[in-house]
Amino acid sequence: MPMGVKELDPHLVNKIAAGEVIERPASVVKELVENSLDAAATWLEIIVQGGGTAQLSLADDGRGMGREDLLLSVRRHTTSKITCEDDLQNIRTLGFRGEALASIVEVSRTTLISRDENNPQATELVIEGGTVKTIRAAGRGRGTTVSVRDLFFNTPARLKFLKSDKTEYYHILRTIKRYALSHPQVGFRLIHDGRSALDSPQSGELRQTIAHLYNAELADLLLAVSSEGQMIRVSGLVGPPERARANRSDQYLFVNGRYVRDSAVQYAVARAYQGLLERERYPIFFLFIEIEPQMVDVNVHPQKEEVRFTNARLVQAEVKRAVEAALLSRHRVAQLRQPSAPQPQERATPLPAGDSYSAARPRHPSELDLRRELLGSRPGATSAPPQPETEPTETAGSATERQAPFRVIGQLHGTYLIVQTGEGLELIDQHVAHERVLYERYLAQLEAGQVPRQRLLIPLTIELPPDQAQLLNEHLELLEHRLGIGLEPFGHGSFILRDWPASLAEELGKEEARQALERILDALAHEEQPELKELAARLAAHRACEAAIVKNTPLSPEAATALVAQLKRCRNPYRCPHGRPIILAYSLHQLERAFGRR
Repeated sequence: MPMGVKELDPHLVNKIAAGEVIERPASVVKELVENSLDAAATWLEIIVQGGGTAQLSLADDGRGMGREDLLLSVRRHTTSKITCEDDLQNIRTLGFRGEALASIVEVSRTTLISRDENNPQATELVIEGGTVKTIRAAGRGRGTTVSVRDLFFNTPARLKFLKSDKTEYYHILRTIKRYALSHPQVGFRLIHDGRSALDSPQSGELRQTIAHLYNAELADLLLAVSSEGQMIRVSGLVGPPERARANRSDQYLFVNGRYVRDSAVQYAVARAYQGLLERERYPIFFLFIEIEPQMVDVNVHPQKEEVRFTNARLVQAEVKRAVEAALLSRHRVAQLRQPSAPQPQERATPLPAGDSYSAARPRHPSELDLRRELLGSRPGATSAPPQPETEPTETAGSATERQAPFRVIGQLHGTYLIVQTGEGLELIDQHVAHERVLYERYLAQLEAGQVPRQRLLIPLTIELPPDQAQLLNEHLELLEHRLGIGLEPFGHGSFILRDWPASLAEELGKEEARQALERILDALAHEEQPELKELAARLAAHRACEAAIVKNTPLSPEAATALVAQLKRCRNPYRCPHGRPIILAYSLHQLERAFGRR
């Protein structure tokens, strides 16, 4: 029998509303930090136990509140930031809905202590599940302290959807990092399980804050962005193309001091870097957009992490122009995009018999190195490939399948191999072909577990931001015993890299090691329990791309034939680990039709 319409109990209403505002412990930290910043705090100390559900607290030196304001602040839709409808069109604060504290106290046991400059003593308010338990005088300087215990104790269904303590703490760390970057004039300190995990002093300067949160080397390399129009100002710092990341985790956009995610602005930045980045590489940026409040709607997302611009095209164009100007200021774009001098027209040349290419000087790796790699003389190489026109060999995928005969008949522009097969013609991109061969070799060794390690002759120092360092610390044993990566903590986000998988260690550089670790950390950050296969695949793909031959590398007949033979023994010879095609095949039937023979 259908129920009649009823008015919900106020506590139930508050719990429902709290579900939109408070998703996890990081949501509590976000709301408390925003309240502190809106109260003109100059320092904040956040203390977290475990993942934050058992206990977390925040103390600040902001304006604070008197007794009456403190009691009002925990009621829904009470705020000091707006007073009328017109104020919604002119929002300059981080908070404005009057829901944060009311939502927090509804689903936790909360103690608030606050004092403003007009009162000689502070007020302490204890609330449990939205019900005030005690209110009394307390001792405290000006500012506010909020302690939250037993988060979601009265909404057990929400607890079931939380991740592990490690994952929840990671989200807290990322949240604090965003506010430290957006407010460099404010000091932030995070203490986790009794240890200092993040310390960002009041530098007042973005570059110095980045030096504390990341490292001084990166901070020095960043390029300044500054562009001011009639209605919009874009400022901040962007990374040089060679320091691009494997993911977008180090892309920060702040609109009027608020961290937001905006795919259109990300696209504008990507266009500014167009032609400067490798595939699947993303530039670092810390961008600030200052715009008239009337031109941006911040009230379109429950967590206020998305905004809507009244003139999105203007914003995109200004961001693109500002970032391009920053890149040009260091002559990077001018050098990388400058058209090269006309080159003599190359032709598709037949591969000669013998080693007539041995005098050529191709780029890394050398012809000699490549031949050793493909022909099996390099340490760690697999079996030697078959020579052309010999009996076909067994494929890696099946012992019953036989490799079809082929003949390499030429090389086009030093980049593409022209291969005759029984069915017709194939064009093979030599870089991605070599990448696939190396990838499957590396992956097979890594997936086997207990990977042989090679001690680096000169250990490398790797510096990571706090959130990535936290992830790495938690998985050091996994990386060492299952992937062969030996790391030792060196304090303040630094690690000493002493061991690397033996098959991947040749010519390993600091930047390549850091990028490889980034790819692994990306998987660890997005998967509660990432499979070893996923981590191994990321490491193998990165190393294969770095080690593979590049375009414009002349190959001798032996090396070209060996490369094609090893490719055809791969489990997937058609695409590289990043999804690019390797082979373009044209059947004899297609060729005959194209030439009017059919």
